Amino acid sequence: MVTGLNILGSNKALQDHEIKRIIAYIIDAIIVWIIAYIITIITIPVWYIGYGIFFFGFGALIYAVFAILYWAVQDAFMGGSIGKKIMALQVVGTTGPLDIVKAFIRNVTKAFWWLVLLDWIVGLAMEGDPRQKMTDRFAGTTVVRTDQQAYMEEQFRQMATPPPHPQAPVGYGQPAYAQPGYGQAPQQPPQQQWQQAPPSGAAPQQQPQTWPGQQAPSAGGGWPQHQWNEQGQLQQQARFCQNCGGPLVPRGDGHLVCSRCGTVY
Repeated sequence: MVTGLNILGSNKALQDHEIKRIIAYIIDAIIVWIIAYIITIITIPVWYIGYGIFFFGFGALIYAVFAILYWAVQDAFMGGSIGKKIMALQVVGTTGPLDIVKAFIRNVTKAFWWLVLLDWIVGLAMEGDPRQKMTDRFAGTTVVRTDQQAYMEEQFRQMATPPPHPQAPVGYGQPAYAQPGYGQAPQQPPQQQWQQAPPSGAAPQQQPQTWPGQQAPSAGGGWPQHQWNEQGQLQQQARFCQNCGGPLVPRGDGHLVCSRCGTVY
């Protein structure tokens, strides 16, 4: 079983993600604490009860309620809190669109910092996407990066699916250059061509081509092989007799013979 705790010490992408989450939480916690402090001062004078109200009494309750509303409303309608926007993070749904119910479930532990810490540790210790807190797994949500390095976290999305991961069939959805054999000449099946010497007076036939895998005609039949000179140029074979102009036909010894006057070339 692979969990976030197993890879946190060696996975740079997960380390960067968690650092951004922590910074975003600190930014939001400062905003929440300041606003909750002002609300508490307005509601109950500090001199009446004492400064302990901010940590154990009515002030702590105000902070808890406002904190849940602060994170849940922004996640549901903005895709993330102010701190997450500053750190290029976004809350998304994994089992459907993100709504207010999912936002409240994932932020219920934001009431107190020690609940958030416990929620984060349990989420890292569970198998699956290491970016998900425990409440994220219940709500069907996660937090992703929105900057240019977001592609590094694709590995975490795949971890949410138990192996073996499904793979597309070979050739399905692939561009032409990714297809096997792209850029290679199509192989044609070998074809056997039977060549017979044209009858006397018939026009000479075109020299047959040899397909891949097909043996060249033997010396006892077929047209003579091509020849090249010292400059690498193809020497053209004579097609008509220079004496009488008759057509030339191949002979068994590899020479050409005039079908009209019998001159051998």
